[in-house]
Amino acid sequence: MHVKELARIAGTTPRAVRYYHHLGLLEIPPTVRGRREYGVEHVARLLRIRWLADGGLSLTQVAEMLASDTIGTDQDSRREAVLRDLRATRGTIEAQQRSLAEQASRVDELIARVERGEGLSPAPSALTRFYDDMEARIAHLGGSMRGLRAERQMMVVLASLGMVPDSAIPFIEGLDEADRELAAQQIADFTRLSTLPEKEGRAEAHRLVHNSWGLACRHKGARPGRPGRPALGRCGARHVATHPRADHLQLPSPGSAGLRG
Repeated sequence: MHVKELARIAGTTPRAVRYYHHLGLLEIPPTVRGRREYGVEHVARLLRIRWLADGGLSLTQVAEMLASDTIGTDQDSRREAVLRDLRATRGTIEAQQRSLAEQASRVDELIARVERGEGLSPAPSALTRFYDDMEARIAHLGGSMRGLRAERQMMVVLASLGMVPDSAIPFIEGLDEADRELAAQQIADFTRLSTLPEKEGRAEAHRLVHNSWGLACRHKGARPGRPGRPALGRCGARHVATHPRADHLQLPSPGSAGLRG
């Protein structure tokens, strides 16, 4: 076959074929009646060059890989070289097919989410609705949402990495209206905790920790991770942990009188 036909089969151009000759990546075929005649071994080698390059390897790396192949001069050796190139190309195609299938599956999931009226986020829809609800409640309270939004972004990252525990969803869905109102108030109060004078801040921190612990204990059957964190937000727990008065705080026991009922 001539160079144009070779290029067409491999999905490239005659100019690229000549460039591969120049780099020593592709063997120059014998000339028959004044024209280069390419064989199946050239097709196999060119396909391998193309797939290696399309896979992200530089032409220098491709040359190193091809140079590591020892091709003999006898017919059996050349047949084995052709088969090796074709099988390597086939393996690359199969890997790309698997990757495309995974991408198609993710797109199908996004399509289903849009059809259900859900947002395009890796976070579970229940978690997205929870944060939407908290933002609306905190806005109504006139509180700052800086900490909540930072936590929400972190939860999206964790969800994309598959690190949101399955138990988080039943925990969130188990919160009633009073629980959610308390959670929103807690987050808003935690955010302003560091702005309070020391004495007032210490008293407020005690109150918030008691409320957080009480909410966690009421839902201890579905509670994932540390008490109170999923419903009240990591930002709330972080404010308490880093607050100057935090080292004076002690969590009450679940049976404390103030937490019953």
